[in-house]
Amino acid sequence: MQSATAVEQILGRILRQPDAQNRNSEWLNRSYAFVVSNSFGDTAAALRDRLVTGAGFERKNVEDFVLAAKPDQNRLDFKRSKVTVRPVIVELKEKPDLKKIASEIKKKVTWDNKKKTLTITEPLSEEESKNLAEAVVDVNTQKLIAKAALESRTTAIEYFETPAEKGVLACIPQIAINIQGELQLFDDPELLDYPWELSSYDSTPTEEELNKLNASLKVSEGGEIDIVDGRVVPVFMKDLQSDLGLAYKPEHWDETKLATWICKNVPDHSATHKSKQAFVAAWERHLINTDSLDLAKLNQRKFLLRDLVEQRIKDLKKVAINTAYQDTLFGEDSDKNLIVTDEFSFTFSPHLYSPSAYYDPQTSKYGMYDFRHHYYGQIGDFDSREEFECACVLDRHAENGKIKFWIRNPVRKEESSFFLQKADGRFYPDFVCVLPDERLLVVEYKGGDKWSTEKAVADRDIGNLWSSLSNGKCLFTMLKDKEWEVIDAVLS
Repeated sequence: MQSATAVEQILGRILRQPDAQNRNSEWLNRSYAFVVSNSFGDTAAALRDRLVTGAGFERKNVEDFVLAAKPDQNRLDFKRSKVTVRPVIVELKEKPDLKKIASEIKKKVTWDNKKKTLTITEPLSEEESKNLAEAVVDVNTQKLIAKAALESRTTAIEYFETPAEKGVLACIPQIAINIQGELQLFDDPELLDYPWELSSYDSTPTEEELNKLNASLKVSEGGEIDIVDGRVVPVFMKDLQSDLGLAYKPEHWDETKLATWICKNVPDHSATHKSKQAFVAAWERHLINTDSLDLAKLNQRKFLLRDLVEQRIKDLKKVAINTAYQDTLFGEDSDKNLIVTDEFSFTFSPHLYSPSAYYDPQTSKYGMYDFRHHYYGQIGDFDSREEFECACVLDRHAENGKIKFWIRNPVRKEESSFFLQKADGRFYPDFVCVLPDERLLVVEYKGGDKWSTEKAVADRDIGNLWSSLSNGKCLFTMLKDKEWEVIDAVLS
């Protein structure tokens, strides 16, 4: 441990393990360093320092990377922010001769001449305890110092463990759907039985599609370079027409062949080739019948045509899926095919939390707060000051015993995010709270300007549906304009 290079080499070998994968057993998701050292705290600090300087980790994150193999060793790692040392004060009849103790011990003790008390501010090892006791002559005083030193490295050390560190599981039931008699997690809207016969949809080109095709017939920039009075002068022309070859009739290509080529190059397997061919052929015929387009022009732009058809099919499918989504989840018979059950639940892993950014009270632009009831030791950063204030409200409720712990839910993190499936994406609520009676409260904060948007309405709908299907186990609320009383009402 005295060689920084040696420590770096050990850590480097650990970090460069090839083909690393997340394993079902957490024991296999960790690396192990066996170290001979007299001071666990110094050892852990040295490992963390090398992770920062040698391996490029951020200092604010390495606290969670180096952990004791045995939980009781965490008490010895008093340099960690989660470890607090209560000062030990002992009244002595004899003043210790501080000149006789080592300089490292002097940093850990103070003497009050008026009160005749010795205060131990940091844990003293057995050797340090003996050295300090030698600074007095009276035997009883030596015993009092030894007793106080023992207390300083045992009961005076308080180590705060988060629910995740204690191994407490946070399991959130999700929506399951009955598909042909089989219950499945609803995590893909295409599981729904939606009407999808492409040839039955309107094939008339949209105004946007026509504009894109007409724009492609023009050169974005073009012009002339002229010599005027001995100077080169570029003259740009707006809307320069690209007429080269437009009169040519393509050989070996006709309407059917062009439609077939487009169909083969549109990667959508949900529609049959026959229905796709019929839709594309009708769409193409509409284009040819316009005044500005003909087969020659379309053939020259077949790659653009392919892109437009692909996007059109995606848009039509989105409409079909959304219709099925609304009918299945919010129709009259929705409760017959849907259920919120522990059989299909998301579990926040105690060892895996990976938000895009972490909240740092020292640098946060939203404010400083000592969060004490988050499930993990670290907290995902906030998107606004209002979200930060909402987290403060939740933490205060936890302090008062109304919330067991809460989680800042990451967004779009496959392994560590709770979500509810919508027709056109997933809803990742801001906060998940576990209540003392094991019920769940999901809280989403929306800015007032976003409250009435289509996305906010869809988030509210699926959140309320999830709650209503849970038989009272799951609660959901969406807030705006700092309506913290809404949370008060739900918790009461």
